[in-house]
Order: sequence, then C-alpha cells, then structure tokens
Amino acid sequence: MKVRVVILRRTLTPALSHVVGEGVVVSPVLDLIYVLLLCAWVFLPTPLIAADLHSLTVLSYPDRPAKLPLWLAQDAGLFEKHGLKVEIKAPKSGEDLVERIGRDEAQIYVATANWIVSGIGDGKDLVFFANTGYSVLKLVARPEITRPQDLKGKRVGTGEPNSSQDRITRQALQRLGLNPDRDVTLVPFGSRSIQRLNALLKGEIDATTSNEDNLFELERRGEMSKVRVLADNESLKLFIGAGVDFAVTRSLLANSRAVVKGFVQALSDSIALARRDRSQADRIYGRYLNVKDPTLLEFMYRTYVHGAIPERPYPKLDNVALGIEEFSAKPGLKGKRAEDITNQSVVRELEKDGFFNRPSHKPAEHGERAQ
Repeated sequence: MKVRVVILRRTLTPALSHVVGEGVVVSPVLDLIYVLLLCAWVFLPTPLIAADLHSLTVLSYPDRPAKLPLWLAQDAGLFEKHGLKVEIKAPKSGEDLVERIGRDEAQIYVATANWIVSGIGDGKDLVFFANTGYSVLKLVARPEITRPQDLKGKRVGTGEPNSSQDRITRQALQRLGLNPDRDVTLVPFGSRSIQRLNALLKGEIDATTSNEDNLFELERRGEMSKVRVLADNESLKLFIGAGVDFAVTRSLLANSRAVVKGFVQALSDSIALARRDRSQADRIYGRYLNVKDPTLLEFMYRTYVHGAIPERPYPKLDNVALGIEEFSAKPGLKGKRAEDITNQSVVRELEKDGFFNRPSHKPAEHGERAQ
C-alpha cells in the first residue's frame, strides 16, 4: 500500500504560509527554507528586523504650541508607522540653530522661517515643505482707543528695527490702512510680546501686538478690561507670527522623496489624532511645555489644535517672504523669491491621493490654508 505523507504546519504569518505552503507535500529543499525562515523570525534581534527604517535628524527651536504635530508624531510612533526613525534635537537659541544649519547637523529643520532663511542666505540648500501653524496674534490698545484709526499720532510697541516682529507690526498697521512711518510712532522693545504687553499696561505705549497666550493670562487675572482688542490674525489675514516652518535639504527631497512624504504623513496623522482625542494633545502639552492647568490646556486645545494648526500642513509663502526681506543682504538670497525656496508639491500630492479624506482625518476647522 502506498502512503502519501502530508506535512501540516501552523501558520506563523500570511507571508510565511505563502512561502512554505500548508497541507501539501513539501520537498526537503522547502523544509530547509522553512527552518531558516523560522529561525530568522524567532532569533533575529528586533533592530535587524526594523533595519529598513530611514533615520532622520531634526533640529527644532524653540518649543511652541503649534509644534504639537511633531512631538505627537514622535511619541505616538507615527514616524515609525511611515518607515522613519526620527531623532529630535533642540538648539539653545536661534543663533545656535543657524550655526548648526551651517554645519549640516540635520536633514530637517523646524523653526520660524526667518532663522532657516538666514541659513539659506549663508549658502545652505534648503527648501520649505510644510508648516504646522503660527502663534495666534492680536493687536491690542488702551481701552479708550476703540478703532484702528484712533491710533494715528499714538505710540505703538514693536520689535527691534528690521526684525521679524517689527515687520509683522508694520504689516498689521498697513492692513488697517495706517502708514507705520507717518501715522504712528513706533517704539522698539525686545522680541518677546510679553515685554510689549507689560509696557502697554504701564502706559509706556498706546498699542502693540501680543500673543493670545499672554492675553489669556491677562484675562485669568481679571485684567482684560485694561486693554482693547482692535484686530487679530483672521481679520488682518496675517498668519506669519512665530510660525512653525519645516525645511529639508533639497538633496533629500530630490533623492528620497518618499522619506519626506512619510514625514508629512506622520505630521498629518498626528494632527488628526489630536483632533479626535484631546487627551493626546493634553499629554503632549504637559510633557513638552509643562502645562498642567486644565483651564490653560482647554485654551490651548481650542486655540491651536482646532485653530492655528492646519489639517493640511502646506508651507507658508508669507513666512518665507518675511525671512527673505529680513536677511536680503545675505549673498545666498540674492534674487531669491519665496517660491524659489518653497515646495508645496508633497502636501499637494497627498491631497491629490485622497490622504486627507480618509475617515481618520477630519476636515479643516478654521478654513485657513497656505497661499
């Protein structure tokens, strides 16, 4: 009597089952392959199994609420989901960031655009490819000033001459129909808006721009009646204050486009995750910005996650243009326009592919998108 031997094996994975077969006669050669694959699966260390992750170094400065997508993508394993192993490093200052850009210490840089533009002006071949928001800004004045035209002849606090903050103040005034050089007296302070807000409260100036975060603290102290809000980002159509801009080496974008695309997918996934699950945002703000106050966390969730942080992280041409204006004297920026060092094609490609229409991605809630 002839006996047909059938070897039945327990399935480890669909891939292994496909290779070795189930419920069929297996040759000695396939037996050997099966054993080798089984040994590789069981005994190879995890780092070798995950060796196909592409390593990226990211320099990020400074810490801001609109950087939540970067931090959450790291903490929630979303970079790994898209094939990336990301290390985030923090320079000590903007100047330190520019120096480290000069030493090519990373492939991706995350900062307000002007710092990165400065590095491009020094000869670095970088291109902006994403943005995850801005610092919410308001133009505030003394209570008796009820409309922008009442600012004529008044003192307006600003940043140091030719700084980004000075240019933002000037643009805000221009969009309100005022000539910053003729209609008002600009009074320079440091770069921090809290300094200008305190000067306004002391009566040293009549108006200034301030971050929404500082006004929240003022409201919590019951002192909002000491100022009047004349305009904000939406009414001014001005979204360039303290932006979170992402730039990548042009060589990486050209030679490893899938890597940059995966990076943007991870950022976008984290934005969607934070919008679906507030606890994720609260956890990130607690860890990275040390915010524990429930009232402040609620304010930050409303202001940033469902406000300043866009669903589709297109790079902002206005941010880049402001940086070029500030550092136009640098040789690497000669003849450069914002469009020359900005690439919107990665986010546009994801949009075309329907990436943002998946069930896990909610529609944009604040209606603001890059130009």
